Parts: sequence; C-alpha cells; structure tokens
Amino acid sequence: MAIKEITCKTALHYHNKKISTNWDLNIYRGCAHRCVYCFAQYSHKYLDTDQFFDDIFVKTNVADALNADFSKRSWKGDTVKVCGVTDAYQPLEKKYVLMPKIIRTFIRYKNPMTIATKSTLLLRDIDLLEELNEVAGVSVCASVSVIDEFIREKIEPFSSPTVDRLNMLGELNKRGICVGALMMPIIPYLTDGVENLDAIFKLAKENGARFIHPQLLHLRGNTKKVFYGYMSKLFPELLEKIKPLYVGSYADENYREAFEREIKNLRRKHNFYNEIYKNEDENKKIQLKLL
Repeated sequence: MAIKEITCKTALHYHNKKISTNWDLNIYRGCAHRCVYCFAQYSHKYLDTDQFFDDIFVKTNVADALNADFSKRSWKGDTVKVCGVTDAYQPLEKKYVLMPKIIRTFIRYKNPMTIATKSTLLLRDIDLLEELNEVAGVSVCASVSVIDEFIREKIEPFSSPTVDRLNMLGELNKRGICVGALMMPIIPYLTDGVENLDAIFKLAKENGARFIHPQLLHLRGNTKKVFYGYMSKLFPELLEKIKPLYVGSYADENYREAFEREIKNLRRKHNFYNEIYKNEDENKKIQLKLL
C-alpha cells in the first residue's frame, strides 16, 4: 500500500443529489478496508490512479481547510456527511488521528455532522461526538452487510466485525447520539438470506438504531470488473449465478421486487420505520421525521 500525503484547498464538497445532505467531507482518498464491492472506486480516476485500495491519499491539512470553509460568510451551517466516499475511520486513522481535529472544528462552529463507517475505531472519539451532539447534533451510521464472520472477512477484510459495529451503535445510543444502520450492499446469493437480514435487523434494533436502510449491490463503472475479479477467486460458484442478474448496473427487476418485499416484512416484524434528517436553521439540531 502506498500512502501519499497531500494538501487540499477546501475540505467540503457539494453535490446536487441530496443523500441526507448535499455536503461531503472526505479526509482520505482511497480506502484500505478493501471491500470487494466498493462503489467509490470511480473517484480515483481524478487522481491519475486506479489503485483505490493501494494508493491512499491523506489530506494532512484537512482540519485547517475545514476551519477556513466554516469561517466563510457564505457558509450556512448545513449538516455535513463525513465518509461520503471514503471511510474516515479506516486503518490509517490510527496513525494520522485526523478525526478528533475535525470533530473539534465542528464543535467550535456548532455545525451538525453525520458519519458512516465500517470501523469501531470511532469509539475512540465518543466523548467528542457526545460534545458535538450537545451543541449541534450528530448521527452515526454503521455500514453493515453480513453477520457471518467467514464471509465478512472475505468481502470486507480490514473492516471491524459486523456484530462489533452494531454493538458500537448501542454505546453511542447510551450517550444520546442518533444511530442507524446502512445495510448495504446486499449481495445476491451471498448475503441476501433471510436469516442474515433478520439478524442484522434484530441486532440493530437492540442497539437503539432509529433507522435502517437496506440496499442491493449495484455495479456501476469499473466496480463490476473489480467485483467479478474478486468473486471469481472467493466464490466462483456464486459468480455464475450473479452475472445473469446484472446485465446492466443494477440487479434484475424481478429480483429487486422480491428483495423489497422481504425488507417490508422485516420492517413490520422489527417495527422499523424509515426516517429522514432535517437541518433546522434555528438550533442546527438534526431532527427526525417519520416518513
């Protein structure tokens, strides 16, 4: 793995498609979790490399850049999503310790944040996150896809164990922090079994998750080639079943409809409802609204 330290002119990135918020903050480019299905591999084309898992870029000045962004008169205090493209708590964060500086900057400006991660390293910063929650609002999403550790180690080799990630939500929930689960991507014929899905729903609910968002695997751009390459080595017999489902970037429509029916059944069983985040101008708190 090649680690490349870089400086950034700005920390925040705006995108038109609102997914909880329009603003992203990525302190790393590339990710050493090495998830075989990672959708974000496209982002390295802007860095003149296609080695998303091996060429990791570290924005060493990102906290200073964020301070500059927040101090602009044009900044409206919108919620910012950390880890929109790459995981801020990937293994390199143990060495660079950038997130505490980032969270302190959010606290200084009383700016709300939402985080998604596959790592329990986040618990290192739980006191800071609790402080941010008190002054601005914070939500944490555990990204999970499979309970079985044998499969998890194959497809997400350097992430934290799934059960540990979900139990992490319980610790955050005790501090009054809004938590939820991103159950994605679900891989057909590998992690789509009812037993696996039900176990994730159950453990997420037990740990105080207020929402859960399941999503099937999608294979846009170079992701399909990389994913098929890994699967041909890891689960070759399943790959031959998966390929016919993905004539395009998304799973076959009939398969998707059957999956959605199962998810609806699980939502009813575990009393899980969708929720959305809304940034209130007056108090900057992340509010929850049942759909």
